[in-house]
Order: sequence, then C-alpha cells, then structure tokens
Amino acid sequence: MKDEDIFDIIDGIASEETVRLHEKLLMESPDYQTLFSEYTQTHALLVGSSIEKTAFNFTDKLMDRWELSQEVVVVRQSSKLPIYFLIGGSITLILLLALALPMINSSNVQIDLTKPLSILQDKVFIRSFLIINALIGLIYIDKRFLKPYFEGKLGV
Repeated sequence: MKDEDIFDIIDGIASEETVRLHEKLLMESPDYQTLFSEYTQTHALLVGSSIEKTAFNFTDKLMDRWELSQEVVVVRQSSKLPIYFLIGGSITLILLLALALPMINSSNVQIDLTKPLSILQDKVFIRSFLIINALIGLIYIDKRFLKPYFEGKLGV
C-alpha cells in the first residue's frame, strides 16, 4: 500500500476498497501495523501543531537572496602589464639591432652606436616615452590597488 493511501485512511477520505485492504494488512502484517502506528503518531503531532504564517514579502526576500547566490563570480585575470613591457622591450631591441646591423657589416669592425643612440637624446622621444610609462603605471595602480579598494568600500 502506498503512503498516500495510508494518509487518506488517517484523514478519513480513503475509498472503501482501500479501507478493506488496510484492515486486511493490519490483521496480517506486523510491519504494516508498525508503519501505520508511526504514521498515526506523526499525524497526531502535526494536527496539534499550529501553522505559522510567512511574512508577506517572504517570496521577494527569498528570490533576492537566491539571485545573489546565483550571481556569476568574476575571476580576476592576471595582469598583462609585464607582457606589454616585454613586447615593448623586444621591439626596442629589434629596432636598435636593425639600425646597428648595417654598421656591423661594414669593413670596419669598430661599432659606432652614436646614430642609433641619438634617438635617445631627442626631447620629444624622451617626453613621449615618459608619458607612456606614467600612463601605464597609473593604469596598473588603478586596476591593482584602487579598484579593489573602492569596490570593497562600496560593497560591490
């Protein structure tokens, strides 16, 4: 016999056929007698307890908490700043070598780096290099320190 049928018998809404089967099982099966006794005790306990009413905004609160728990956690990606510095350094090295190689191939073995290094004496180059590095440093500080700090303060 199904649990639903037993609960229908306890509630008094079972069909006659179910009641007959129930009486037969009560006479023949001690296991069924124990099960029915436990269900009857549980039913008596539930009838004696009061039903609590939920708050009118219970569903809204539950859904809000559920949505918060279902939010996607953003995984921080590692900083790509060192890669950018390596790429910039590699490009600079390649350019310096490209400028120095024609001088090395000449019959004179002596290397004159004054022409390739003269670009480092150009004020426009130095200023633009410093500005680019300062901007990269500020972006790094912003993403690494300031953003996590203010996100923690705002509770984002």
